[in-house]
Amino acid sequence: MYKVSLEDKKHAIIAVKWESNLTPEGIHQANDEINTILRAHQLSQFHLIVNMKDVIVFKPETQKEVVAHQEWLLQKGMDQAAVVVQSNVAKLQLRRTAKESSHRSETHFTEIDEALTFLKQKNHSENPNSLA
Repeated sequence: MYKVSLEDKKHAIIAVKWESNLTPEGIHQANDEINTILRAHQLSQFHLIVNMKDVIVFKPETQKEVVAHQEWLLQKGMDQAAVVVQSNVAKLQLRRTAKESSHRSETHFTEIDEALTFLKQKNHSENPNSLA
């Protein structure tokens, strides 16, 4: 359904992998895990890499929760999001959810390596975490 991990401590990158059978409950559980990482590592700002290679389309009830998820991430200090997505339908849904959640720092990629490289080159907008 999903997987959450701290991808890169030095660059404050949290990874989320969404599966095709993602549910609203899965999004809530992922938020709890993200929150645990933020507290454990005292991150006030972070980047997010989202692997959606296996997602073709979100169910309507899940897409609504993705909007709330994005709003929550922004409140928690997400700076940049790099989303690895291949489905054109999923890309359209992501653009719609980003618009609804006022999320303007999402960039789409087709490969995980290029998404990670992108995030590692980004500086946190104002108050970077000193994790080195």
